Amino acid sequence: MRLWRLGRSKSLAHHRYAAIDDIDRQRILHLFRALLRQCTYLPDPAARKYLHSYIVSRFRNYHPKNAVSETKRDGKHMQLIQKRRPVLIKTAQKGLLYLRRANDGHPLHLGKILSMTYGRVGKRRHLLLKSLKIPDIPIDDVAVKRLSDPREQGVPHPSQQLMALIWSQSHRKLSLFSKSSHPTRAPDIPEKNSWGRPMPVRRVRNMKRRWYAEALDRIMPPLPEEDWNELRKLASGEIPWEGPVPRRGPNNTTGFKHDLMRYPGLVSSPHNLTPRYMKRLWSKIFAQCPLMRPNASRRGGWEVLWGETRDAKRLALPSKGNGSMSPIFEGVDEQGKIPRKRKEGLEWSNQVAAQWPDLAIT
Repeated sequence: MRLWRLGRSKSLAHHRYAAIDDIDRQRILHLFRALLRQCTYLPDPAARKYLHSYIVSRFRNYHPKNAVSETKRDGKHMQLIQKRRPVLIKTAQKGLLYLRRANDGHPLHLGKILSMTYGRVGKRRHLLLKSLKIPDIPIDDVAVKRLSDPREQGVPHPSQQLMALIWSQSHRKLSLFSKSSHPTRAPDIPEKNSWGRPMPVRRVRNMKRRWYAEALDRIMPPLPEEDWNELRKLASGEIPWEGPVPRRGPNNTTGFKHDLMRYPGLVSSPHNLTPRYMKRLWSKIFAQCPLMRPNASRRGGWEVLWGETRDAKRLALPSKGNGSMSPIFEGVDEQGKIPRKRKEGLEWSNQVAAQWPDLAIT
């Protein structure tokens, strides 16, 4: 323990550092350095920058210098941090194990890291959603009259940009690494309730609020154009992958064996980090990233562009110049499947039925 000489009035340093064990301090510092070290091994350059800033900001939020202000000299805020410290240390340990698995090439873990980097889940996703939550300013008397309706008061009013994104995403099928699904285009509000009476205003408000919350939870916010173009080049191969970052230290191995020794029941499936593997992951993330631009053809409209991946394109069977199928694809149909042969008994029954239509064959 660190001992501080206290006078009659408690000093601010006492509230910041009192009852902090040196062992815990070294343990936290060790976790902090290990997390930053694992961030440098990530195969995506944008992920290395984002995770580094994310980890530093999380640790700074609970640092004693930032946690206790000059007005809170009673130490209550510091006591709350001391209670949360065991949970925070455990969360940091889980995050360290998660980063190790991502650097070993686990698809789900590395895909989750890429989703956090490009704003599909996590903190950056909420930051990208802020601009979509801003409602449109009414431009005419009709809009003002509609907003003055009692049913429209106290409910969120989605902007035109948000409605364009909801309409566009409702026609797409998103892939892995996100909880998103097809959002509902508009709230389903019946005109009458189960008693055959007009729907109450309070229930209409609750339905609209519930639909708005579910829509924000399901939609994928648009990326900035610079980040969207960079991700497109990575997914298409225009920017060549620089390869895995070499590990530092005398033992240049991954943390997979360490995880198995520490957690014997771990069922893991690491993957070699190759350019083809990274392009597939980037393509899956790119398919979930829209780009929104003002539509010049329509006044006040929005154009939504989604990332097109190589896997989304349908492959066609190669053919010769005369239109016939290549010999390597003989015996299969257009879908690449072998057609089933009809049984001899079924052909015989069809011949009998053709000659004697009055005879019923069972």
